Amino acid sequence: MTNQSNHRKATVEGIMRIARSLTVLALCLLLAALTACIRRSEPLVPAKTLDFAQDVPLPLGKPVLDVQRVDTDSDKKLEWVLFYRFDQVGDGGPVAALVYDVVNDPLSQLPMVYPYKLRTPDQDYLAEEVPNVGLYNVLAEPAGTTPRNELVFSTAHEVAIFRLTRDPDAFAADNSPLYRCIGFFRSDAVAFDPTTFQVTVTSNAGFERSQLVTRSYYQPASSDQFDGYFVASTNTLVPPRESQVDFSEGKIPDAILDTPYPEKIVLAFYQTLGKPKPAIDILYYLSSQAADAFKKGTLKYGSPFAPDKLARAIVTELSYVATQDTEVVGHVKAWVVFYSTSNERSNPIEVNWRLVRVENRWKMDFSGL
Repeated sequence: MTNQSNHRKATVEGIMRIARSLTVLALCLLLAALTACIRRSEPLVPAKTLDFAQDVPLPLGKPVLDVQRVDTDSDKKLEWVLFYRFDQVGDGGPVAALVYDVVNDPLSQLPMVYPYKLRTPDQDYLAEEVPNVGLYNVLAEPAGTTPRNELVFSTAHEVAIFRLTRDPDAFAADNSPLYRCIGFFRSDAVAFDPTTFQVTVTSNAGFERSQLVTRSYYQPASSDQFDGYFVASTNTLVPPRESQVDFSEGKIPDAILDTPYPEKIVLAFYQTLGKPKPAIDILYYLSSQAADAFKKGTLKYGSPFAPDKLARAIVTELSYVATQDTEVVGHVKAWVVFYSTSNERSNPIEVNWRLVRVENRWKMDFSGL
C-alpha cells in the first residue's frame, strides 16, 4: 500500500508541474500577442524635416554632394546650403551651391522654400570639392543697421566670400542676386584668416626650377572705390597689401647653404636682413670680400636705411640666368622693398647680384644697383 501511495503521489506532482508550465507558456504567448497589438496600433509619426530628394526642386539631374544647415542671413534661423556638381568629370567635377530659405510666397503669403544661387565671377565654379563654410562679419554695416555675417567658402585652393545684399524677408527673388560675391580666389594654395580676414594666395608659377613661390596678401575694403576684395563694380581684385617671393616652406630651409640655385641664396640673404638672431648668420651668404664690406657698412645691397634702422626686407620679384653644375659664376636680379624700424617703406629697388661658387657653395660677391 505504501508503494502504491507513493507512486500516485509522484504522478500527481508530475501532472501539476506540466500544468504549471503550460500556464506560464500561455501567459507568455498572450503577453506577446498583446504587445504586438499595441505596437501595431501605434500611429506613424510623419517626418519633420525636409527631404531634398522629394520636397524641394533641385538642379535638374545634378548630383547632390552635401546639405548643411547654416544661418546664412544672420536671422537666427538655419537655412539649407546645398552643394552639387554641375559638370560631372569622371568621379569629380566642379561644385556649385544654392541656399534654400523659408520665405513667404508673394501671392499667397504662405511659407515656401526658395532657392538662391551663389554666383561667382564670370560663371566660374565655386570649388573642386565641397568647401568648408564659415560665417564672419568681414565688412562692417552702416551705423544703425543690423550686423550680418558674410558667407566664406574655403578649400585648400579656393576662397569665395558672399555678402547679403538686402533683407531676405522683403520678397522672394534672386534677380539681382540676394548673395553677392565680394571676393573670389583660386591658386596653388589659398588661406583665409578668420581673425584679420586676410586672404593669402600662394602661386608656384615662374619658380618651378627652385620651388620658390609668390605670396600675395589681400585685405577687404568698403568704400566708393572698393567692394570687399574687388574694385567696385568689377571682378578685379584690390591690389594686394603686400606681395613677395618666398620659400615654399614659409621659412629659410635648414640646408639653404647647400642649394644648387643661386637665386635662393639671394632670397635668404634679404629675408635675414633685420633679424636679430637668425638661424644662419647673414655673412654665410656672402663671399669673403662681400662679408668684409658688409661688416664695414660699405656693401651695396639696395637699402636706403642705415643697418641699425632696417627692420626687414621683402623680395617682390626675382629673376636669374640659369646655371649648370659646372658653372662657377651666377647672376640674379632682385626687386626689393625695405622697411625701417619706424615703419617707413621704400619703393621697389632693383639690385643685380653676381654670385661665385666657393667650395661648391654659392656666395653673393658683388652687386650692381
